[in-house]
Amino acid sequence: MKSIQLIAFDLFGVVISDGHLVTNGLLPLLPHLTKAAVKPHYDAYTSGKITEAAFWEGIGVAMDSPIRQHFLDSFVLDAELTQVVTALQGRYRLGILSNLGAEWGEVLDARFDFRANFEPRIISGEVQCQKPEPAIYQVLLCASGIAGENIAFIDDRRENLAVAHEFGMTTIHYQREPDQHPFEPDYTIQRLSEVLALLC
Repeated sequence: MKSIQLIAFDLFGVVISDGHLVTNGLLPLLPHLTKAAVKPHYDAYTSGKITEAAFWEGIGVAMDSPIRQHFLDSFVLDAELTQVVTALQGRYRLGILSNLGAEWGEVLDARFDFRANFEPRIISGEVQCQKPEPAIYQVLLCASGIAGENIAFIDDRRENLAVAHEFGMTTIHYQREPDQHPFEPDYTIQRLSEVLALLC
């Protein structure tokens, strides 16, 4: 493997065990809505085009509704994250590159104390671009000061890894389910702890 200095983690589907915020997180709380109805508002929010308040208003939910808190409380860390972070710290810098609304990113930072272990933390809603747009990978390079050739990126979607590859990053696919995208990553793992055999 190349000389890796920074390992960047996707959040949902990697750091957090479920990668389907709309399908598995929101829709069970909103049985009267469809994914097609929610997704445009979700995409606008995670790309920083609208505020969180506008997102909830767009899908007909009040910001102070218990639904919001139930949704935010539903996020669970990957069972092997602590083991992996502990093993990698000191050897590498660890970062986050995630498609997520800005306010939700702040909630997760506060709940899981990501600041203690991950820097930089690039959240799409804050930088107003999202994977797989090339611009967000450029933000990661600028924020970290590290060349793509010295970054390993772990994501659960090959589409996102394909663009990381264009920046010279080592690509690691955390395959939780079948992915039909034609890009072939450098490595594929089925458990997060498998990265230790690659990087330690």
